[in-house]
Amino acid sequence: MCVGDFGHSNRAFLPVRSRLPFGCIEQMAERLGEAGLPMQFTQLATGALSGDLVLGAIGPVQVLRVRARGALHASGAKPAGRQLICLDLTPGRRDDLLCSHGQWLPCDSLFGLRPHAEIHLSTAAGCDLAILSLDESRFHRWAEALGSPGLDRGLFEANWARIESRRFDGLRTSLRRLVNLAERHPQTLCQGPWSRLAAEDLVPLIIEALAHGSDHHGGLMRPPARIDLVKLVQRWMDEHPREPITLDALCRQVHASRRTLIQGFREHLGMGPMAYLKLLRLHGIRRQLLAADPSEILISALALEWGFLNHGHFSRDYRRLFGERPSATLSGGRGSR
Repeated sequence: MCVGDFGHSNRAFLPVRSRLPFGCIEQMAERLGEAGLPMQFTQLATGALSGDLVLGAIGPVQVLRVRARGALHASGAKPAGRQLICLDLTPGRRDDLLCSHGQWLPCDSLFGLRPHAEIHLSTAAGCDLAILSLDESRFHRWAEALGSPGLDRGLFEANWARIESRRFDGLRTSLRRLVNLAERHPQTLCQGPWSRLAAEDLVPLIIEALAHGSDHHGGLMRPPARIDLVKLVQRWMDEHPREPITLDALCRQVHASRRTLIQGFREHLGMGPMAYLKLLRLHGIRRQLLAADPSEILISALALEWGFLNHGHFSRDYRRLFGERPSATLSGGRGSR
């Protein structure tokens, strides 16, 4: 099996596998964490979330394909010392399905380019993403060696670049072939010719796309309105998951008006702040149920601890979001096994 390093020099990359399926958002987070991309996920749409990951090392380029069926929000830190390059592999995708740091991404863009920055990505529906990871300093040495020493550093600070259609389609087609090969014939990627392919074909293709994309990012668009406020509130919610709070109290906490806060959340997460807070708390309860011993926990008491005063409403909301009853999560969790 091929073994590489997706995120950190001291983290072993998973062996190339034909497919790593997941049946819930916790399994998705676990798979990505094992691959060197530990992130927090919030499921934004109702119904069970499912999908799969394909991982592979093509010479010095680590490739991860993520397919998920359902809207979600991802946040977390990027791996240190790595240059990430992300794109949507879905042909014919609309421009309003991926939102990065409050910016709806054009369908022909490369994103996630800013090193040492947090991840803040939302999907409006299912996604089929390719995430490429290269050593950051080595990547820029390659760019210089390939005649593109002037890759616009502002392009990377903008975090995304719109790519000329022909070059973008060529890169996407090449990556789809590679990840399909990794899925169907994983041992093939361990052979020597594929390392040469990365150095002689894939990396130049990426650098050429970025070099010609420098003029297509719209002159560094201003940060979307209210995105910093939304991130501030999200951090507060993460740090105070069970604290009782009203919308007015939340507005006072972050020194914002009701209208500004509601508009910000609707623009960037598709729902109001209190609806988002309910989702976070439902996820928190789910994590506890998965880890609990069924003989030592009372679901209604746990729901009350998280601020759900009506057990019937809680059970309905839980089942609508995750596609199963809280009792089914408890009986099938790690604690019961």
